[in-house]
Amino acid sequence: MSMIEFSLVIGLFILMMVGYRVADRYVKRLDPRTVKTVNWIGFVIGIVGGILWYAFGNQIYMFITVIGVVTYFLFYGYDKMEEEEEKKES
Repeated sequence: MSMIEFSLVIGLFILMMVGYRVADRYVKRLDPRTVKTVNWIGFVIGIVGGILWYAFGNQIYMFITVIGVVTYFLFYGYDKMEEEEEKKES
């Protein structure tokens, strides 16, 4: 891996972390049921994409898997949101 490729990977990682922070603000504003549903959809897309990627070896399935995994982890904190909402209702 050359220095340019390494710098590109580091830059992409930093860009993704900044994007995660910005998106996290919007996710917290959503209804907990919606967040839970999107979380499960991301999980299923990641699993199915990974299986298809392994079975067929096509690069499109690799991108589908990455999208599913990123979506899953972006909406990962839904259980905390539900607990907070239940405490407010009590």
